[in-house]
Amino acid sequence: MPVTRRQLKLPWALQESTIRLILGIAAFAGAGVGLIIPFLTLTARNRGVSLAAIGVMASSYLFAQMLLQLPMGMLSDRIGRAGPIALGLVVEAAATAGFIFAETSWSFILLRAIQGAGVAMVYPALRALIADVTPSNRLGQAFAGYGAAFNAGLLFGPLLGGILAAPIGVNALFLAAAGVEVGVALASLVLLRDKGARHERAEVSQIPIRALIVRPLIGAFILSFSNQFQMGLFSGIWSIYLADRGASDFLIGLSFTTYSIAYLIMAPMGGRQADSGKRWFRLLVSNLTLGCIMVSYGLLPSVLLILLMGLVEGAVTTVAQPSADAYLASVADPRVMGRVQGMYATIGMAGAAISAFLGSALYAIGHVVPFVTAGGVAWILTFVAVYFIRQTEVRIEREGHAVQVSVAAELELATPSDGPGR
Repeated sequence: MPVTRRQLKLPWALQESTIRLILGIAAFAGAGVGLIIPFLTLTARNRGVSLAAIGVMASSYLFAQMLLQLPMGMLSDRIGRAGPIALGLVVEAAATAGFIFAETSWSFILLRAIQGAGVAMVYPALRALIADVTPSNRLGQAFAGYGAAFNAGLLFGPLLGGILAAPIGVNALFLAAAGVEVGVALASLVLLRDKGARHERAEVSQIPIRALIVRPLIGAFILSFSNQFQMGLFSGIWSIYLADRGASDFLIGLSFTTYSIAYLIMAPMGGRQADSGKRWFRLLVSNLTLGCIMVSYGLLPSVLLILLMGLVEGAVTTVAQPSADAYLASVADPRVMGRVQGMYATIGMAGAAISAFLGSALYAIGHVVPFVTAGGVAWILTFVAVYFIRQTEVRIEREGHAVQVSVAAELELATPSDGPGR
């Protein structure tokens, strides 16, 4: 049949109806964010907000996520995934529209924190939903597709925003972005209703938070900290570094585009790689390679080579990130998948928040110092994380079948033996 042949040519993630819905929601959510990202700090500065306050504004976004990801993930385990996703998008939309009226430093800081709270509602629930509806042998492809969809939105959102900003004005752009987010929220509520897992309150509450600090999960949490530490370290200095190297505004913008384009092109292949063989070995090689790439950014002699290295980073990340995401989803207890995803994101945001404060100080010491620091942290934490991940995968292999090494299997370390359900 022609339809079958056409479907066979598509990546697996595009063949599954629920995953297609998730990818569509991720792409439009990314586009809504991308529409305003290039103009948010510029608008704040134009309205008299100081550079110091703009830094606090950026930090408030990260800290709101760090504080709320875990409780929002727990909420999605109890009430389902669609509600937190839709509510989070509405909260984001309200804050986005609020920037139209923002005039003071505190109003910008507060609204950015509210946006972070919205993201904290969406992110764990959406990632947990992917794990809920995806077979274990396809998790890498599903998470790679999710990353590609969101990156596509982030790639084309700023482009569209740049085209529209002059003719319609920044305030209209904020309103348009809020409208996109509300539309995605409504679509999520309708189309994702009854999708994914939902567990009884008593069944979920018997698992304490401390039960998440177990060997099968620790490795993934360490990788999350490592990856976001690198991103946070560069968030404040990347454009400044390229400008100091003589890059034009166009080339600075292109440096973000090269990474996203490589990720989009390579995501299907990276996802398939993440679902094959031993994940611990793939995570070891890919994350050590990313550490080398981080160091190379500070050593390459020209901006052109830095841009080309961005292509390599994007391609390697399509293996590293889906492999980590798939591993985490494969070993987490389904009853607390939202909580696990929330913890994963919380630890990552902690890494980003810590390193965001370090970036400027390290750059003041020397232009190469932040990049060497990022690479060194990546190498050290990769070895530690892979130690735990390899132990888990060896245990699975030793048992001789595809058993899930769940949080429930580790509860004896964290809960009384006569606890509920034992």
